[in-house]
Amino acid sequence: MAELRQFVGFMLAQEHYGIDIMAVKEIIRMVDITPVPRAPIFVEGIINMRDKVIPIVDLRKKLNIRVSEHDESTRIVIVNIQTRMIGLIVDKVEDVIRIEVDAIDKAPGTSPAIDNYVSGVARTSKCMVIILDIFKVFSIQEQMALDSLS
Repeated sequence: MAELRQFVGFMLAQEHYGIDIMAVKEIIRMVDITPVPRAPIFVEGIINMRDKVIPIVDLRKKLNIRVSEHDESTRIVIVNIQTRMIGLIVDKVEDVIRIEVDAIDKAPGTSPAIDNYVSGVARTSKCMVIILDIFKVFSIQEQMALDSLS
């Protein structure tokens, strides 16, 4: 039997993405976000969730994808990156995707910046899914900047 991996599937600009389910703490609806002065450009601000301050990142801005207005499908995916929780704004959360390991191809060598955090591209019966390595999306400096917000 082929080994399966599970990902939380979501959409950004009509493209399908996935993050390893083990990194995802929870998914919430959009809430009011408190802006933080002089935060990195991709940081929308912070939220208070159960007495924890969580920095919120617009994943479109971080991945250099055209930004759009939020709507009723917009969600915040709370992820655990080492010891920090970060909220990622995505256009829409889909289902948990189960993908056989041999259906995941190595990321095409498009650019060194992308190769750092795209761990592969998966073929499913419905679409292609870009698999993000959420632990590599933020540089050490960016992680330190996010730490200073929480």
